[in-house]
Amino acid sequence: MTEWTSETAQWYASNYGEYPTNRLAVDELDLPPDAVVVDVGCGTGYALRHASQEVTRGRLIGIDPVPRMIEIARERTLGHLHSARIEFRVGSAESMPVEDEAADVVFAFDSVDHWQDMKRGLEEIRRILRPRGMLAIVKDHSVPGAAEAGRVAAESVRSAGFLALDQCEIGGEGVSFTLWTWRLTER
Repeated sequence: MTEWTSETAQWYASNYGEYPTNRLAVDELDLPPDAVVVDVGCGTGYALRHASQEVTRGRLIGIDPVPRMIEIARERTLGHLHSARIEFRVGSAESMPVEDEAADVVFAFDSVDHWQDMKRGLEEIRRILRPRGMLAIVKDHSVPGAAEAGRVAAESVRSAGFLALDQCEIGGEGVSFTLWTWRLTER
């Protein structure tokens, strides 16, 4: 597991900050205009900036445990057309600074491998999702062990009380990945 520091955050932002998987995954989702979207492990905020084109009346909240990554996300969002509806908060998957039942959609785009505790992270997602809320997970195929990690994550999500909606393989722009969508079952 990568140790995330200010230096690794800067390296990631320079090399993967605008990675196409974020945009392509958002394009696959049918996001309501008034949704509240939370991105767990938001990195540079690219997915949220792109989602803001569909989520025109809602709020977009990025969570990342690395303070430098949050600084980078805020810097990259300054001056963005929809910046007033996008906010970033320091926090982990296991302890999100988000109110109970506040989110309609949660993104976990290539972040589940970096969580300290999958069970606790999924409990937090259940806590912040509204009834019938959606969880979208992306697993980039270029990451070593992606297929196995994806299967493990899918089983963990199912065990945490989510109903599988869809699993699709997406490719283009030099990337390929799996996108899973899940619906929160009744509490």
